Amino acid sequence: MSRYGVLLVGGNRTHQENYGRAFAADPRCRLVGVADEPDLPPYRDSLNRMLAAELDIPFFADLDEALARHDVQIVSMVADVERRGRVAARCAEAGMHLYLDKPLAGSVADARAIADAVKRGGVRSQMFSTVTTPWARAARGAVLEGRVGRLLGVHADMLIAKGRPGTGPAIRARTERGEPNQYTFVEAKRELFDMGIYPVALIHWLTGRRATRVSAVTGNYFFAEHARLDLDDLGAMTLELEGGLVASASGGRIGWTSHPRGGVSRVILVGSEGTLDFGDTEPHLELYADEPDFRMPRIHPWDPMGMWASTQQEAGVPPKRRWLPLQEANGIAQDIGAFLDAIDRGVESELPAAECVHHIEILMAAYRSATSGAPVEVP
Repeated sequence: MSRYGVLLVGGNRTHQENYGRAFAADPRCRLVGVADEPDLPPYRDSLNRMLAAELDIPFFADLDEALARHDVQIVSMVADVERRGRVAARCAEAGMHLYLDKPLAGSVADARAIADAVKRGGVRSQMFSTVTTPWARAARGAVLEGRVGRLLGVHADMLIAKGRPGTGPAIRARTERGEPNQYTFVEAKRELFDMGIYPVALIHWLTGRRATRVSAVTGNYFFAEHARLDLDDLGAMTLELEGGLVASASGGRIGWTSHPRGGVSRVILVGSEGTLDFGDTEPHLELYADEPDFRMPRIHPWDPMGMWASTQQEAGVPPKRRWLPLQEANGIAQDIGAFLDAIDRGVESELPAAECVHHIEILMAAYRSATSGAPVEVP
């Protein structure tokens, strides 16, 4: 019998498409419904209702009404980034455990509001990341076992192979404009923020050390959609960590045809005794058959970057089967399983909201650095 009733905040064209189905597949959980704040823009309200209909669960137009139900113990929270601070805090204060989309929030103040509400509510929280994947756990084991000797540096990438590349402007320096305050667009995302969160969280989790200084650059290299909206499609940063450790990271979107699978998701450990490389496709087999090569899918008018599972299906995105990892894993199911395990055991999760505040501090410092062209101290 299921032990946890799960309320979904957010609908289609968000990661809730994946999170909701992963919670439904875990025997410990039962989906109670989809809810969100009232008076949403019509497009967001309709997408929330669409996911509820697809999952055959109720839709609640009033979030407070849904949070008052006695059969809800967990909220999977995927509100728009601009609303995450107040929505997540409201859920935590209502006594709900929180599974949080990444990045945690769109400002340091909102991230702290979430962490403070989780503490006041006495609930568990976890932000989605790659830290529960087998390859990340193997990397952490290598650090703890000293397999590279004394750790000197870490590099991590998250470069997602989606979108139609080659449409952007000629490579040129991009003028960043300080800390962002808007994140929700139909066509594109701020990729250092949206993809850079993965390596930032991974480096912090692997080393246990906070960043003290950040140097970053952002650019428009691949996509016309990003250039039109003046959004970065790729960014890179170097981090000075406590104790003199150095780290570097890149986060961005590089296009459907840039990689034989989903993109580059990896971490490299550099130590006094050697270097080790861990990634989500290693080891893998490389297969060749008589099936057609990957062909660029049509551009979906509501999702030209191919960000969401539902619109990928509508656009006819073909599977990439040339690389076959020897250890196939469902990262979302593993991450949600780890969160449920933590609730079961009454312990803190591996990436609670309190830890994730620092990730937002790093990313905001990175945008300030990209604006000024100089290193920025992390608060």
